[in-house]
Amino acid sequence: MPGIRHSLAALLLLSGVALSAQTPPDTTANLQLDQAVLTAHVRRPMLETVGGVSGSVNVAQIQAVPSFLGNSDPIRFVRLLPGIQVNSETDGGLYMQGSDYSQTVLSIGGVPVYGASHLLGLFSVFNASHYKSMDYSTDAGQIRRLGGRVDMTLQDTIPSRFGADFSVGLISAQGTLMIPAGKKSAFTVSARRSYINLLYGPFLKFDGEPIRYGFTDANITWFWKPSARDRIWVDFFGGYDRGQFDYSKAAISMLGGWYNGTGAVHWTHYFPEVTLKQTAYTSINGLHAHLDVRYAQGDLPSHIYSFGYKAMAKWRGWDFDADVAWHSIQPQNPMTEGYYNMTNTSREEIQTGLETTLAATYGFSAGYWFEGKAGLGFNGFLSPERRFYWGLTPQVEADANLMDAGKIILRYGIHRQNLFQTGFTNVGLPCEFWIMAGKLSDPQWSHNVSLSYNLTFAREMFAFSAEVYYKRLYNQVEYKGTLMEMLNSSYSIETSLLRGHGYAYGVNLLFHKQSGRLTGWVGYAFGRSLRNFNDPHYPGTYPSDHERLHELNVVATYDWKRFDFGGTFVAASGTPYTRPESFYILGDRLICNYGEHNGARLPAYIRLDLSANWYIHRDSRRQNGLNLSIYNVLCRENAVGYGVHTNEEGTAYEFRPTAFAIKFMPSLAYFHKF
Repeated sequence: MPGIRHSLAALLLLSGVALSAQTPPDTTANLQLDQAVLTAHVRRPMLETVGGVSGSVNVAQIQAVPSFLGNSDPIRFVRLLPGIQVNSETDGGLYMQGSDYSQTVLSIGGVPVYGASHLLGLFSVFNASHYKSMDYSTDAGQIRRLGGRVDMTLQDTIPSRFGADFSVGLISAQGTLMIPAGKKSAFTVSARRSYINLLYGPFLKFDGEPIRYGFTDANITWFWKPSARDRIWVDFFGGYDRGQFDYSKAAISMLGGWYNGTGAVHWTHYFPEVTLKQTAYTSINGLHAHLDVRYAQGDLPSHIYSFGYKAMAKWRGWDFDADVAWHSIQPQNPMTEGYYNMTNTSREEIQTGLETTLAATYGFSAGYWFEGKAGLGFNGFLSPERRFYWGLTPQVEADANLMDAGKIILRYGIHRQNLFQTGFTNVGLPCEFWIMAGKLSDPQWSHNVSLSYNLTFAREMFAFSAEVYYKRLYNQVEYKGTLMEMLNSSYSIETSLLRGHGYAYGVNLLFHKQSGRLTGWVGYAFGRSLRNFNDPHYPGTYPSDHERLHELNVVATYDWKRFDFGGTFVAASGTPYTRPESFYILGDRLICNYGEHNGARLPAYIRLDLSANWYIHRDSRRQNGLNLSIYNVLCRENAVGYGVHTNEEGTAYEFRPTAFAIKFMPSLAYFHKF
């Protein structure tokens, strides 16, 4: 009988069956039968999908996927999934199923991170080796967003010995230290520093003009297990970027610095029948930039500061959530002077507001064939004008288990959002800024419905998922102002915004090979995201700035002896833009006459990246080796926008694409982990 019991224990552990919903989570699973204890370490796949394209990413394994200039980036990785689109070559935002990038929340342990990208959006602020995993979903649930969520989960184990994971490449150096502090606590410390202009300065150009740029970021996490039923994390993140751009053809010079950071204390306690999680946090993001354009100059300060507390409790089939957050926002507040605009007295005051969320969800099952969830939330918002907005957020989900034929999941929910991000560019520049609902716009809200089908087969070696979705969007905001208008005329955010409603719909398909030496997936997404504005100058229906009609992603990795190889291929439709029909010069001022709003599209976006890792040494405790990554193997010059430019002699203007001049770009990095 003991042999039978031990075999059963091994089967349960290796199949990932949860033995107790209230057991504190550990990387290792222990099960005691009679006097024997069996311990098993389960190797997770790189990508685990649940319900369409929602799921979890094992960030420790994404090194096999081609990285940008030697940096493994979780956000660039998740954008290779259908329904989570890449917007342009330099845009670091995540656009999930027709939603704007500010409608997706990026977080660390549930704490929102604002401005989560470096180098004009080419990679994120998340150092992959610092985190346990990355969870993502195209549905934000009761979080105050209309789109989806991406959360970096913190380490929850105490290492038995000192460890390190670092890499040194041609663009930056980064490293992580895992430091045990006794038997009950540990520190995880990470840092990253760039020196991109040292070697890549001649190649880092925008429209042929050089860019000077550098960044630094760091993470510190202290994890403590004071008892078998308590888990405490103290976590800090901070980052700073500085860039300079001189565009001699148009006499434009820009110098800027931008920063972001988070701080949080998390406490999880496991009662006999209740799991309680509490978090107190702060999150900040700001910009200081100076701009000179011929006879005009200006400063562009903006920031967002948030302070909050959230609590989550699980009791039997119930989930309870409470969240309160206070925000202080400085919208883009230009202080300009010059020939055309000697005294721009328009000043945007600092906005302060308070958000609250209360929600309860109950999960149930009716036999083996059917499971469901039903929840109801309350969302309250006190605006800067001290007007109180409120609304309900019902959420329902029905899962039909068809056994070997797969699973069908139907979801419906109402989502609400009170903070919006906008600005006069759409290419990932830090001059995008946040505003609050109130006098500028009513809170955003939406109806979201989706139907997904999921199937695993061939002993779970392969997986297929398909999802169709529809969203009805209310009180959407788009920015119609330009940088030149800000410098050369009386500026007002209120007159620079387009307000209206919209809708989005589409289909996502994913075929995934989950195990074996060759792994990867093929994903395809079709999506529409349309807007109707409450403005007589914009009649009709227009595509949103970020709409991509089609996107194809192919990802493959191959593990062979002391090597692993990876490749990614992206082909996507161009995004919309508003094309000038004519332009003329009045004095030293360029004036454009624009055509239909978002009536033209950029050329198709196509990119192929390849990589190879050579492991000089690799075992269960230590690995080191070299990474070779090649960005944009096809040397395609993907446009990030269109604009009016001067010719090489500076004697005439022309309207043509603008590209971020990183073409065929190899990089080499050394990595070491022990």
